[in-house]
Amino acid sequence: MNFIKKLLKIIIIAVLLLITTCVIFIYYEYTVLMKVPATRLGSGMYYERMPEDENHRYIDLPLDHKDPGSKKFRGFYILNPGFKMGSEVVFFLTDGQMQLVGTNPDFSFFSSVIGGTRSYVLIGVRGHSPILFPEVYNSGGSLNYKAAMNLYGSDQQIEDIECVRKDMQKNGYLPPGAKIMVFGASGAGILAQQYISKYPDSVSRAILAVTGAPDISQAKGWAGSPDFKDFNPEGTKLIGGALKKSGADICALSYMLYQMARGSSDAVNTQNDFLKKLASGEFGAYFKVWIKPQFNQLLLNTILKAPSAAAMKVRWYEIFAFDLKKYKSGASENINLLYEYSRSALADFIEKDTGENDLTKIFKIDRAGFTGEVLVMCASRDVVFSTEISRAI
Repeated sequence: MNFIKKLLKIIIIAVLLLITTCVIFIYYEYTVLMKVPATRLGSGMYYERMPEDENHRYIDLPLDHKDPGSKKFRGFYILNPGFKMGSEVVFFLTDGQMQLVGTNPDFSFFSSVIGGTRSYVLIGVRGHSPILFPEVYNSGGSLNYKAAMNLYGSDQQIEDIECVRKDMQKNGYLPPGAKIMVFGASGAGILAQQYISKYPDSVSRAILAVTGAPDISQAKGWAGSPDFKDFNPEGTKLIGGALKKSGADICALSYMLYQMARGSSDAVNTQNDFLKKLASGEFGAYFKVWIKPQFNQLLLNTILKAPSAAAMKVRWYEIFAFDLKKYKSGASENINLLYEYSRSALADFIEKDTGENDLTKIFKIDRAGFTGEVLVMCASRDVVFSTEISRAI
């Protein structure tokens, strides 16, 4: 009996030690994640995980292209492993929503999208880890929204892209006078349009995949993202009953349905099966989905507080601010999944976007000045961008 008591005591102590260790580890990781950057990489330096070589190139870029006397920051671009000097080059543009280009990018992903053996370049995006700016924070550590919208904004990004193109020509990676091809999907497709509008003579061809056009949606009064009733008419009839029976929060449920649409090859049926389970009162149906990280809006909002997420929120707000400020949340019969949860995720930007502190970007994109080839790939059904706008591009 004494042996059993001692064994139980040892087990309890071991479990408590394990829990304590886990709590300390999680707290440490959280503090690291939330730490505001204090420095930037200096000129002539490189990231330890990515020393400079023929495929990993560093470049000093203006912190603010609008300011002739601006400080510099250390940017970088990466050439794919099969890059061929003198060949046609694709600039594979990435956007704030997908932090895909770090010091060790997944080339298998990019190559599968580009296809074949094409040479392409990836550009480290300002505001994406590890390129974080202390200058977008106030002295107390809070985000300076005006500075963030400026320094992390897409107007600065398109100038970074042009600087990389010129640097590649200077170093022989592009022949003198050679034009580039650009590829952009989703929000990066908008970035590609912005770049082409500013530098049409630098581009020969462009591929825009399932993307949007904020300038067109603003001019025509169209929503940039489709309402749920347009994406899934049957689901619109089910969502009211699902909310009533499950007691779920409409914002959290919208995020779940949105992620189902992005991650499933049979999005509509996946959404409807889930809504039917909620409406029927099936025990644990909501929790089984909520507990998965990719569907948990509470976890998303926590991650979005990190400094490494500030640039993502800037781009998110750039593209959808015009619609978000008009959107009336909470009405299940006229719900927009993206806008419903974005109102929560970007609540701090919406709150700050008033009066003198105007954060809303007005897009002005000139497509008529580009005489090269353009391929626009439009999805038959898309939960992020309206297919109507894709066709209008």
